[in-house]
Formats: sequence, structure tokens, C-alpha cells
Amino acid sequence: MLSGQFLKFWIKFLLIFLCISSSAQVKTTKSSPFRSNILTYRKPNSSVSFSGFYRFLGFVRNQVETFPNNSGKTTVISSGDNYREPMFLLKLNGRTRENVTFGADFMINSLYKGPSEDYISPLTLNLGLNLTTTFLTEHGIFKLKSGGISWYRQSRLTVWGNRSFNRISLFERRPQTPLNQFPFNRYSKYYNSGLLDQGIRYGSRAFQGLFIQGTKLPLNFSVKGVIGKSNFNRSFLESSDNFTGCFQLKNILNQSTKISYNYLSSWADTDSLSYDRRNYFIHSLDIDKKINKLQFQMELGIGNYTDPEKKLGFGEAIVLNVKTAKTYKVPLDIQLYRISPQFVNVTGNFLNTTVLEVFPNVAGVGTTVRTPYQSPMVGLGFPVNNRQGASINADLEVGKFRFNAGIGVFAEIDTSYASLSYIHNVNSQTLSRIFLFGQNWGPYNSLNSTYRRVFENVNISDTSKTGLANFKKFFNTIEFEAKYKNQAFGKNYYIFSLTRLNTCQKNLVLIPKFGERTLISQLSQEIDFSIGMSKKAVFILSYGIQKVLGNSSTDIGDNPEASVQSKFFENLGLESLYKYTNYRNQTNTLLGFGIDYKINDNVYLFLRSTKYRYFDPNFIENHLKGFETMLELKINF
Repeated sequence: MLSGQFLKFWIKFLLIFLCISSSAQVKTTKSSPFRSNILTYRKPNSSVSFSGFYRFLGFVRNQVETFPNNSGKTTVISSGDNYREPMFLLKLNGRTRENVTFGADFMINSLYKGPSEDYISPLTLNLGLNLTTTFLTEHGIFKLKSGGISWYRQSRLTVWGNRSFNRISLFERRPQTPLNQFPFNRYSKYYNSGLLDQGIRYGSRAFQGLFIQGTKLPLNFSVKGVIGKSNFNRSFLESSDNFTGCFQLKNILNQSTKISYNYLSSWADTDSLSYDRRNYFIHSLDIDKKINKLQFQMELGIGNYTDPEKKLGFGEAIVLNVKTAKTYKVPLDIQLYRISPQFVNVTGNFLNTTVLEVFPNVAGVGTTVRTPYQSPMVGLGFPVNNRQGASINADLEVGKFRFNAGIGVFAEIDTSYASLSYIHNVNSQTLSRIFLFGQNWGPYNSLNSTYRRVFENVNISDTSKTGLANFKKFFNTIEFEAKYKNQAFGKNYYIFSLTRLNTCQKNLVLIPKFGERTLISQLSQEIDFSIGMSKKAVFILSYGIQKVLGNSSTDIGDNPEASVQSKFFENLGLESLYKYTNYRNQTNTLLGFGIDYKINDNVYLFLRSTKYRYFDPNFIENHLKGFETMLELKINF
């Protein structure tokens, strides 16, 4: 229906255009066309520009084995990004003679979801209309912005999107990843710097509201803030009130010292009558100091959280980073943090565990931002509240090899819920596409889908009368990445290897250990191989495997026969290196290939084809196996 309306519109437009063009060719008079406004002899200062992108995404999934309680579909053919990423985005930007800038984001979601009225997506101002103006004064430069979605970042404990150490596999793409001049640049940049530009969203949070910013103020001060709505603090009802406001006052004392005060306040109605509210506020002091070749970044904060059921009171938080200069032979990044269980914030640079539902599970809305909360096992650079610890990361170059690695030790401050959660490092995006934003799904209701990721819950049997664990949990993390580049037959190629190990146990250990004392052990290995076939084409291969083991304090399987933990060592006959278990014995594997192809400037084609498997012999229904092929066409304009 929509496509027919568009077709009629363009036919009418074409006929009008042809008529105008024909009349313009016949017309011989040299008189100027009629204008209602006064003639001007100066070039106008106002301007309007357009930019945006069109993105087609289609995939075919053929499953050999399916989860019995999740649709059971063996073949899926679909087009459109079900993660609610726009298929078409048109950004209008303008500037008036009075130096007032304005913009509007016109967005169309997938048009390829069938004739049902529920799936018709007209052209809308879904992202909102933004107005911006700048004032130049003797006392500073002031900028005001209001309207639709804008991306904002303030400090790690108030408003910040987690960037971690950017150790990832380049096989999977995200739609907001910008296009490079040539496809191979994405892999060469990752080899050289280890960082990927993930677009404006990366490291920031989305807000709707009124923004203010002041720079070049007297005495080297600057200020910025926003008051409005955040996706991370919704009311139970969409029509109920919810607001988040934050503010930063920064001063540059000298070239090596910066200090800022940060404030955040958030509240939302939790009932339809607006009697009950959930609210929290945070004050923090952020200091950035350089001493010779060392950089110290420290933020101290205090917060208070209350809702109709909980009054946590005041809690403290501290995050300290010490970095050496890149000129060191082995640059180091040391991080120490402590975030009390009373310190709660969903827009900051950490996950919350003490408050299970900081935002309600609004159908189709709230589920998009729910994060792992049951004592999550996370990678380095992901702080968690009710936790304290330290980590150290290092970089090293040896010829054509580049290494970066990190190790961390963390501990709970207070006992928490008798459960754990871990994020799948392999097949996470594949699993999340099977049940988008689903909570407690899968054969044993233990899987949870967030934005392009899946985490799994693990129950702990060693509990107290109150339902909490009888012990404090201790976590260990090791990450090791190796990069290598060379040439073969005149073609440049890269090899990236990423190894990650996460464990959780009842006691503090400096080095992760496997065995009965470890509640959950998670080991993953990912290898990417990319080669430039031509200036416009890159071929990529990827392999990933993940192993998760649980001990007798975790969920027991429903298969009465125990399984061997390592088939490899069993096949070799090395009985001393493998054991039998009735608990989690999970294996995830992925084997895939892909092509990045530049059709023309700002027009790219991406192909990804994978064979995946999710299997646990001790949990009979945990068996998922299939093939998936994805085709993406992205056009920037």
C-alpha cells in the first residue's frame, strides 16, 4: 500500500517536472520570474543541506536443530532490521541568517514486513526535530539545542556509554558503523590503533530535551547540561512523567590539570496516579591530571536511590585510571574501582546488580535496554556496582605482531542474589536474532536478549534463608589479543586472534582456575582472517568457539548420563586431563565467511554466511544448529 502511494507520488512529480522543463524550453522571454519577496543583491547566509543513508538487510536462516519452545521454525527468510535500526534515514540540516541551526531526522523502518497494518511504516519524524542556536558574547560562546534525539556524554559515573578496551571480532557488523573510503581500511585501522569508530552513539547516551553548552568562559570555565528524557529511565506507563537532568561545570587549571563537578538527577512515576516515584541523584568530582608521561583520571561520586519498595540510602563510588604514554615500549593502563551497592545509575559506565528493575519492562520498549543484572561476569573495562577490583592492560609490538592483554581481579562488596549471568562471546548476535529482546527464553528460560547480545542466567543452590548466596562472589578475567599482518601473492592480509577467560568462584584467587571450586568458567577463542582481494573487495574468514563449565553449586542437567568435559583429551586418551560432569558443559561454535565490497563511493555491499551450533549434552533441549546468510546494502548520501 505504501509502495503504491510512493509510486503515484513519483509519477506525478515526474510529469510536473517534464511539463516545467518543456515550458522552460519554449519560453523565449528574458524577464525574471515573479517573486513576492524583495530582490537581494547579496549572497544569502542561510543554507539547507541533506544527508542520510539507505540500508537494506536481508537474511536466510536454515536450522537443523531448534529450541522446542521457541517457535520451532527451521527456515526463516526475512528482510529489514528487526533491531529497529532505520532502513532509511534522511537528515535535514539548516542554518538561518541569524545563526540559528535546525535539523530534522526523517526515518523509515523496514518496509518489507508484509501487508499487515501493524507493519506499515510511513515516513515519520520518529527521531524528532532539533533546533540549535549559538550566541557569541564577550564572556563566552553559548549553544542551545532542543528537540528530538541527541547523543550526550558527561562523566563515567553520571552519563557515559561503555567503550571498554574495544577487543572484538570484526566479522560481525553493526549498522551504525561508518563506511570507510576503502573496505580494507576497517581492518588496517583496527590493526594500527585497536579502536573502531562506531558512530556518534558510541560512548554516549540518547536524550530528548533541552541542551545547554557554554565554552570559553572566564577563568577557563566551561559548562554543559541537559534536562529531558532518557531511554534508560522510563515510567511504567508511557504517558506518565519521567525526567533526567544532568549538569557539568569544568575548569582547566592549566595544560596538565582539568577538574569538573558533575550532577545527575533522575525520577519516574511508578504508578498511574503519580503518587509513587523511583528516583536517584548523583554528585561527582572528576579530576584529570598529567605528570610527565603519566595520566591520572579519577572520579569520586556519592549517590542516593529510593523507590516505593527500597530506600538504599547513600552510596559511594570511585573509578581511577592510570595510563602511561604511548611512547613507552609497553604502555600500561591500570584501573581500580569500587562502586557500592547503594550507588545506582543506569546512564553511567557500569552495570547495576542491586536493583533488578531500575526501569520497567514496557513491552517493546523497556526490553531494548535491559542489561545483565544477576552478578554478571563481564570483560575488562565494564565496572559493576556492588563490586570492587583492579585490572591492568598492556600493549606490545614485536615486528609485525601486535599484542594487547589484560588481567583483572574483582570481588563483591555485599552478598547478592544466588545467581550468575554471563554474556555469550560467540554466536551472541545470532542467538539474539532468534528471539529479539526476549527475556527468560530458551528451553530452560535462562537466555535473555539485549541489543545484539545474549546473556544467560545461572542459578546457585548454596543459598541463605533470604534467598541470597551464602558467600561473596569473586571474579577473574583474562583477555589476550594478537594481531598480525603480511602479504601473500601480493595481497595484504590480517590475522586477529582474541582469547577471553572469565571465572567466578567463592574464594579470592589471583589467577583463574578450573575445577570444582569454580562456579562458572567461560573460555572463548575467536580468529578472524581478512585479505584484500582488490582495492574494492575484502574477503574475511572467522572461527569462534566458546566453552562454559559449571560446578555442583550450579544448575544440574536433565540428562542422567554424565558427559566428558573435553572431547579432545578424551580422544587422545589422556584421562588425567578430562573429567565427567552432570552440570553445565556448554559449547558454542561459529564458522563463517564474508565479503566487503565497494560498489561505488558511499555504496557498499556486505555478505556474511555462518554455520553455528549451541550445544550442551547435559541439558537435552539445549541443542541449536543451523546456517545463516545475511546480505546488507548500505548507501550514504
